[in-house]
Amino acid sequence: MTSRKDSHIILSVLEDVSARETTWFEHVKLIHQTILDSSLSDVSLETKFFGVIVDAPIIISGMTGGTELAKKVNSALAQIAHKFNIPIGVGSQRAALEDRSLAHTYTVVRENAPEVPVIANIGMSQITTGLNQEDILYLVEMIDANAIAVHLNPLQESLQPEGEPDFKGFLEKLRYFVREAPVPVIVKQTGEGVSRESASKLKDTGVKGIDVGGLGGTSFAVIEGLRARSAGLAELFEAAGTFSNWGIPTAASILEVREVLPDILLIATGGIRTGVDVAKSLRLGADFAGIARLVLKELYNGGVEKAERFISRILRELRTAIFLTGGVTLEDLKNSPIFIDGRLLEWIRQRKLKVPGWQDGRV
Repeated sequence: MTSRKDSHIILSVLEDVSARETTWFEHVKLIHQTILDSSLSDVSLETKFFGVIVDAPIIISGMTGGTELAKKVNSALAQIAHKFNIPIGVGSQRAALEDRSLAHTYTVVRENAPEVPVIANIGMSQITTGLNQEDILYLVEMIDANAIAVHLNPLQESLQPEGEPDFKGFLEKLRYFVREAPVPVIVKQTGEGVSRESASKLKDTGVKGIDVGGLGGTSFAVIEGLRARSAGLAELFEAAGTFSNWGIPTAASILEVREVLPDILLIATGGIRTGVDVAKSLRLGADFAGIARLVLKELYNGGVEKAERFISRILRELRTAIFLTGGVTLEDLKNSPIFIDGRLLEWIRQRKLKVPGWQDGRV
């Protein structure tokens, strides 16, 4: 467990572990407005995360926990979240569920970010195996969480030598988990996106949020392939390469989910690299955008100060994008005109998806 978690961190900062496909945000163009009646200083990024006011629709997505290295990472990321008053997630808490002496590698997040929304995290495999009420409460109380994410990683589980790709009865167990959880539950994909069909299956579960975790960012197929190569597991290495572009690009996944769940809290993760990517994800229907590996890389290369500068740039770019599309609020951005082309447009047509604003000429 420990070596696997640390290897994920190390590979993420030292290797190119991006999917071999893009997010398709390059097929979305925000329409520049040159005649304005506002000031850049008027632009507000303030929004709410399950009722808690935050300063921007940005989440530092959950990445790690369970080791001393993970504790250092979580401590630093929490400091950044606290400075910018934005939500933060932790990585899977399975390690602390199995060995409670490891809880301190997660609790450090709440200790360093006492007021921001914190998102707990447990895996699809653990839900399927079954968690009791005590387990569920422990996951939340461990970090005084505002929400809890159930991460979906069937591709990763299929490619790990130690994987557990058995999800029979998952939806039934998820309904129980949602009923027992004292905070809202978010279903979180980890790099392959969420389809319209999968999102539809969550309608009657009580889930309050979906993190699309789309294709185009970190690929656990690539990560597990690198681990397999290091271990001399040639078959798994080759299979991982086959699936390095598997999934639904982030831009398309946002539209897929919003099509069938118009009111759910929708988080866009998977290849969010700039503030303009954030703006495009919000315009397509997301409420928040999550960033993980790039923050981790900045932290590794230059410490907290460099990671903070990265987040500051993202916010500056988002604020500028809103201003240059003629708005001063997030709602203005969501109602601004856009242009869509290429493979994303073809996906929309073949899948017969609705794009926000299509009917009234804003697309």
